[in-house]
Amino acid sequence: MNKVELVRPNELSTEDLALWARWRSADADMASPYFSPDWSQAVAKVRDDIRVAVFFNSEGHKSAFLPLQRPSRLVLQPAGGPLCDYQGAIGASGQMLDIQNLLKTTGASRYDYNNLLAKQASFARHAREIHVSRVIDLTQGHDAYLQNRRDNGSSETKRARKRKRKLSRDIDPVRLQPNCQDPELFEQLLTWKSNQYKRTGQTDVFNSGWALSLVRSLFETPSDDLGARLFALYAGDRLIALNLCLYSGTVLHSWFIAHNPEFSHFSPGLILFEEMIEHACQTGITEIDLGAGDYRFKLNLANAARPLCDGFVGTNALSARVRKLEYDMRDVFEALPLGPVSAWPGKAMRRRDLSRGLKLC
Repeated sequence: MNKVELVRPNELSTEDLALWARWRSADADMASPYFSPDWSQAVAKVRDDIRVAVFFNSEGHKSAFLPLQRPSRLVLQPAGGPLCDYQGAIGASGQMLDIQNLLKTTGASRYDYNNLLAKQASFARHAREIHVSRVIDLTQGHDAYLQNRRDNGSSETKRARKRKRKLSRDIDPVRLQPNCQDPELFEQLLTWKSNQYKRTGQTDVFNSGWALSLVRSLFETPSDDLGARLFALYAGDRLIALNLCLYSGTVLHSWFIAHNPEFSHFSPGLILFEEMIEHACQTGITEIDLGAGDYRFKLNLANAARPLCDGFVGTNALSARVRKLEYDMRDVFEALPLGPVSAWPGKAMRRRDLSRGLKLC
């Protein structure tokens, strides 16, 4: 059994951070802002339960880092919980981690995860679902991206340009304001997004104090490697839509997007993405990650996909057995021809997981 140690993110040594950076730079899938050590450190400023599990191999050398939070005595989650759209261990390629030893070390009965890199076998062998994050790969430039979308039969960019022309004609010329620092725009995003959560019956993550503090701090005081960048779409002087993206290096990750309901019929989010893609190509951004979910705009805008998995690793404790039963019940219902009823157990699980992740132990 190989050793596992737990440290606070701000206790990582200079050598640890250098090792982290080396492992991250060696794996293109680790370019996401969520894999920056600054993500764990930012979450640790608003939650006291954030730890980094440091795994050691049989020779006693460090082999991986796994950022964690502990929303309850029995459950471990990735640091940032439901706000963390990419999860996994940062380590040398092909490492098999002893997650059972992590659970024994912490006294927890299970490690829950979603949106975890499916190529990490230590977790994927326990996965209960495989899905993907939709990615806009811009490494070949804007023209090549547009040609790829045309070749694959996507009409979304054409539809975006048509809606943009209509918005410019009916209201005022469209313009993108990147990298907005205006706090009033940030507050407007929160208001629009909270109203959207209310309209759709979803949990408002901004009602959680630590979650709001995290988003606000990443917008107001970014680090050298991680921050939140706000993009605004205007028609003349009318604010149409806003998109808050996490960024690290040359990668943007769309985090919270919302629009003025008055202009919904113009597909403002789609126009905003179209403008952002062109701006990204002009400023050296190589990737815009749209996150998980098979929404129409993601399927049509994305020209790449990154496999992810959901599941848990558990002991034989009651909490882990209950979790298995929840997944089993979800799978049974989803296989039945019950229409919308088939999705109820899965929705209940996601809502409960979201609520658990937003809590402080």
